[in-house]
Parts: sequence; structure tokens; C-alpha cells
Amino acid sequence: MGSRSNRRSDRISISYSLETTGTDAAGRPFLETARTIVVNRHGALISFGHRLRPEQIVTVKRRLADGSHRQAEVRVVACESETESGGAYGVSFIEPNLDFWGIEFPPPEKAVDAVVRLLVECTHCKSQELAYLDSREMKEFEANRLFARQCRMCLAPTIWKQPVEPMSPSGASTTDRKGVRPPAAAVPGRGTTRYETRLTACVREKPGAEEMAVCENVSQEGIAFRTRNKYREGAQVEVAVPYTPGMANVFVPAVVIHVRALPTAGLYRHGARYLRKEAKD
Repeated sequence: MGSRSNRRSDRISISYSLETTGTDAAGRPFLETARTIVVNRHGALISFGHRLRPEQIVTVKRRLADGSHRQAEVRVVACESETESGGAYGVSFIEPNLDFWGIEFPPPEKAVDAVVRLLVECTHCKSQELAYLDSREMKEFEANRLFARQCRMCLAPTIWKQPVEPMSPSGASTTDRKGVRPPAAAVPGRGTTRYETRLTACVREKPGAEEMAVCENVSQEGIAFRTRNKYREGAQVEVAVPYTPGMANVFVPAVVIHVRALPTAGLYRHGARYLRKEAKD
């Protein structure tokens, strides 16, 4: 699905069931139920039970909560992993600007002011969107797991929450949430305000290799977090904050810029900078 810094929209880690039809790498037709690993505005990473070829076309169909269906053709653009019996493949929609997932994705340029990213659902009309939360909304969500914002469907302010979705096991261990800290003022020498928090985060170098983390602070430019594993300086990772097991989570590409051992706690403290999308996206 392209390099991490050049992806055209944020990726949401969520498991949707899809009915898929096509021809496998050996030329045999197939009809199977596959599951998404992550989705974005332009495609998805999907786990198939058949091996596929680059550039081949597959038809995908999704059943919605109201009983209706959405169908689309996708092109195989990448192979994330592969076995004798299948693999995880990145696919891109043939039809541009297709609303296949039923999620409102904001324009990438709006991510500049985001402190955290979250898939949310209006408690009134049930519409879903990828939300770029500012510091006020982040604090409100951290305290209540709910927050208020304008709904484009209701044309009024409503209460929003995380939608509960069936998730594939990620292998990430659980960790206790710590108490909430007040937001910090601007830190001297930094270009943006960093907000102290104890939101649960999740870090991974690739899908399926997730590790739970404790977020120390966030800003529009990056995140500081603590983990048991050490990530080398310069490593490209994906970070989700907030992270809630069993729900959809938004992973953002980042690069680790510094690491410090915390021997008494048996942890490592990392600072990571978000990778910005190119202007052409």
C-alpha cells in the first residue's frame, strides 16, 4: 500500500469480513471470505486464503449493518506477507473516491493540527468518521471516553464515542491505564505544545507485531512513549494513540528519534516524530 510516509490517508486497524472473488496466482478461480487487517480511504490490507499476483483484479463485497451490500473492484498493489496457502496483500480501489467503508476520511491537510487520531461514531445517527482530535477533545475523551463535536449528518453538536468492531487477535499484551495528568504548557525549545497524558498507546514495526505502550505526551509533531521493547533510533514504526483493544484504532507512521533506558522500571522511553505525507498527496 505504498511507503509509510507516502500513504495517502491514515490507516485504521479494523477487521471487516469481506466476500471476495477472483483468480489466484495459479489461475484457479476462488470465492472466499477474507478479512481486512487495516483500511484507509483508498484501499486496505487484506488477509486472503489464496496466493495472489501483483496487479491482478479482485472483487470485494461487504455487508452493512442495515443489510445492504457494497461491492468494488480492487487491484493488488503489494504483498505484506505470504505463505503456501495465502497471504496479506495491499489492495487499492479501481474507482477513485469510492466510499466503500462508510467512514468519512478528512483531507490529509487537516492532520496538521491533530493531537491524536480516532475512529469515532455519532451516538445519535451512528455515522462514522476518522477524527483528528485537538487538545480539548483529547482531554475530554481521556476523562470520559466520549466527547462532543459537530456532526455533519445531524447538523448539530452531538456526543461521539469509539465504535465497537470485531477485531482480529493482535497478540498485544494488556497494560493497566494510569491516572490522567493535566495538559502541559509549551515546552521551551520545542516548536509545538506537548500535552501530558497517560492514554494507552500501541506501537508496531509491522501488522501483527504490536506492543502496548504508555503514552507520556503528544503533540501535532510526535509522541513520547514507554515500552518493554527497545526500538532503535531511526526505526520506522506505526503508533496508535489512543489505543483500545477490541476496537478500531488509527495507526500513524513515525520515526524513532531518541531512546533512553529506564533501568529501574525495566522499560525504554522513546521519542518519535510523525512522518508527514508529501504535498502531492
